[in-house]
Amino acid sequence: MAAVKRRVACLAFLLAVGIQIIAAGDDAYWTKIGHSFLGLACGLLLIVFHVPEAGVQREVSLSCRIGGCALLGLLDLYAAFYPWHLIPTVGRLTTADFPKRWVNGAQLILLAVLFMVCVIKKHPPSMCAHDAKWCVFGIWLTTMGFQLFEVAKAKNDGHFKDFALCLSLGLESVVLGWTVASFQCRMSALRVSHSAVPCFSRIWVYIMSGALIANAAFNALRRGFDSKVSKVGNALFLVVFLCIWATYVVKISSCLVTGLHILLMEARRVRGLPRQQTMWAARVLRMELVICIVLGVTTFFAWSAVLCIRILEVADQDAYDIIKRDFWLYCGVFRRCDLIINAIGLALLSGILWQGSPPGIDQEDKDFDRESKLRGLTSMSDFLQLDEKTLYNAKVEQLASRGIRLSALLEFWAELLDGEIMPSFDPRRSRTNDVVRQAIIPKSRIGSGGLALATLWAEDEVVPLTMVTHNWSNTFAHLIAAIVADALDRDTYSSIAKQLTTKKGLHSVMFNLKAQHKLDATYWICAFSVNQHASICDGFGPEPQENTHAWKVWDRTRHDSVSLERFPVCSCEEEKVRSYKDPTCELNKFDDMMAFRKENTSGFGQLIVIDENFDVLRRAWCVAEMVEGNALSAEGDYTMRVNVFSENAVDVNYDKLALLDVRQCEATSEADKKFILTKIAKPEAFNLKLQHMVFSSQGIFSKWVDGKERSRQVGRIWQRCASIVIESNQEAISQGLLGRPHFRKMFSRLVADADDSDPEQI
Repeated sequence: MAAVKRRVACLAFLLAVGIQIIAAGDDAYWTKIGHSFLGLACGLLLIVFHVPEAGVQREVSLSCRIGGCALLGLLDLYAAFYPWHLIPTVGRLTTADFPKRWVNGAQLILLAVLFMVCVIKKHPPSMCAHDAKWCVFGIWLTTMGFQLFEVAKAKNDGHFKDFALCLSLGLESVVLGWTVASFQCRMSALRVSHSAVPCFSRIWVYIMSGALIANAAFNALRRGFDSKVSKVGNALFLVVFLCIWATYVVKISSCLVTGLHILLMEARRVRGLPRQQTMWAARVLRMELVICIVLGVTTFFAWSAVLCIRILEVADQDAYDIIKRDFWLYCGVFRRCDLIINAIGLALLSGILWQGSPPGIDQEDKDFDRESKLRGLTSMSDFLQLDEKTLYNAKVEQLASRGIRLSALLEFWAELLDGEIMPSFDPRRSRTNDVVRQAIIPKSRIGSGGLALATLWAEDEVVPLTMVTHNWSNTFAHLIAAIVADALDRDTYSSIAKQLTTKKGLHSVMFNLKAQHKLDATYWICAFSVNQHASICDGFGPEPQENTHAWKVWDRTRHDSVSLERFPVCSCEEEKVRSYKDPTCELNKFDDMMAFRKENTSGFGQLIVIDENFDVLRRAWCVAEMVEGNALSAEGDYTMRVNVFSENAVDVNYDKLALLDVRQCEATSEADKKFILTKIAKPEAFNLKLQHMVFSSQGIFSKWVDGKERSRQVGRIWQRCASIVIESNQEAISQGLLGRPHFRKMFSRLVADADDSDPEQI
C-alpha cells in the first residue's frame, strides 16, 4: 500500500507540473511541452492500477464481465470507425495517412475482441492469467492513444496531438515493463535460480522501463525544443532498452531450450503417465519457446527501426527529412502489428487461450490400462479353506464396525496435552508410533488382556464413514490435524496443527467443529481400531541383522522420538495372532474391510493423510490401501480425499512421485512386504494404476497439480526431471546438447539452487 501511495504521489506531481506549464502563459513552446508531459504522466498512471504478481484477483460475476465487455466494445467501435476524421483529407494531410489509420482501427477491434475473450473465457485461477489480461488491456489502451493521435492529426490539433502521442508512449513503456515482468514470473514458476540467469532482477525491469520513459520524455521535450541534445537522448535511451530486451530474450530462450532438452531426455527414460506428463510439459515448453522468440524478435526489430531513424536524424537531417514520412508510415504499421503479436503471445503464454492436451493414455499403454481396471489387491480369503473364510469374513465385519467419533479423538488429544497418560508427549515432535506405544496400548489394557481402543470408547457399534490412510512415522498432531481439516472441508492442515498444540487452540477448533455439527463424524484409524494387544504390544517384531539399515529402522521404532528412551513392553496375556495365514489376524484385512464398508455403507470414503515429507507414499501398506481405494472409487459411491501439510509441501515433494513402484516401498518387516506383494497379482498393472492415481487429471493430486497455472505444472516436471537426470543419468549430461559448455553450465546452474530460489525475489 505504501508503494502505491508513493507512485500516486509522484504521478500527481508530474500532472501538477504539466498543468502548471500549460497554464504558465503565452509561450507556445512551453505550452506544447506542458501538453506532452501531461500526456506522458497520464500514460504512466497505468502503473497505479496494477503491479504484476502483486494484485488481488477478485471474483467478478459473468453478467458484470459481459456488461463491461459490451461497454468496451461500443467505445472501441466508435474509436475505430470515426468516419469524419478517417475518410476526408483535412489540412495538410494526404491519403498516404489512410492506411495507417485503417490498420490502427483494425488493431483496435482485434485487441478488443482478444481482451473480451480473455475476460469471459473460463480458465484456471492464476495470477499469471490475471497479469496477462492487464497487459492485453494496456496494449489496447496504447492503441487507443495512437488512434487519438491520428484523430488529432486529421483535425490539425497540435496540442492534442502532442498529448496523445506522449500518452501512447507512456502507456507502451508501462506495458513493455509488464511484459518483461511476465517473463520473469514465467521463469520463477519454472524455479530457475538467480545464478542461472543473473539479469532476472526487478531492477532491470525498472531500468528498461525507465529507459523507455526517458525516451518518451525526450520526445515530449522535443515538442517545444527540437535540439540535438534531445535527439541524442532519444537514441541513447533506446539503445539501453534494446540491450536489456535482447538480453532477456536470449537468456529466456536459452533456459527454455535447456529445459526442453532435459524433458526429452527424461521422456526417453520413463514410461506410463510420467512419460506422458513429461511429453506434455515438453510440448508446452516448445510452444512457449516459439512465443518468446517471436514476441522478442518482433519487438526488438520494431524498436531497432526507430533507433536507426533516430541515429539518421542526428547524423544527416536532410536525409531524414526526405524519408521520414514514408518511414513513419510503414514503421507505424509494423509497430501496430508488433503490439498485436505481443497481446496474442501473452494471452497464449498465460494459458488463457491455450493449455495443451492434458496427459492421457498412450497407445502403448492400452494393454496395461485394461489390466489396471482390475481390483488392486487380491483378497487373502482367496487363499483360505471354506471354514476359514467364514472366520475371516467375520473378523472383517468386526473390524469394519470399530469406528471412532471425532469428539472422542479430540478428548484423547486433550488428555495428551494435559500429560495424564503420556508424560513425555510433545505435541510438536511426538510421532504416532510413540503415542501407540505409550498411550493407546496402556489405555486399552483391560485386566490381563486388552481390546481395541475404539471398542472401549464405543457404547454401541460405530460405523465409520471414512477410512484414514496414514503412516506411524508422521507426527501424531499432524494426523489429528488432517482429520480435523477433513471434517472442516479443508485441503491443508498446517494451520490446524499449529492450533492444536495449545489448549486454547484446541478449544477454538472444537468450537468450529461444533458450530458445523462435525464432532460426530466417524473415522476408521488403524492405531485405534485394531486391537494392539492381539498383535504388537509385547515386542517390536523380529530383530534384523545388527548395524544394517533395516536394523536401524527397527531400532528407531523401539525408542521414543522425544525422550529417546526405550518403550516398555506390555505384559498382558491377550493371545497374539500375528500370522497372516490365520483368518482371525487383524493386521491383513484393511483392503477387505474397505470393500466391505463400501458395499454396506452409503457415502463411505477414504482420507489419505500426506505427511510433510511424503513418507506415506513409501509405505507398502499405505500404497496398497490407496490403490485399493482408487479401484473402489471407480465403481462409484466412494470418495478419495487427500489432505496435505501445505501447498508448498506438494511443490517440494512432488519430485518423489515420478517413479513410484510398490516393489520398492518399505514395510515394518520384510515379511510384511512379501505378504503385500503376494496380494498383488500383476505388479506392472498395479504400478500403472498407482501412476494413474497420482498423475492423471482425475488422480488424488489433481487439485494440487492440474488446478494450478500451467507454468507451475511444467516447473515441477522440469525440476523433477532435472533432479533425476543428475542422480541417475550423469553420462547423458556429457552427450548431445548438454555436452556443449554453454548449455552444460546453464543446466548445472538451473538445478543447483532450484530448491532455494525465492519466487518473490525473481
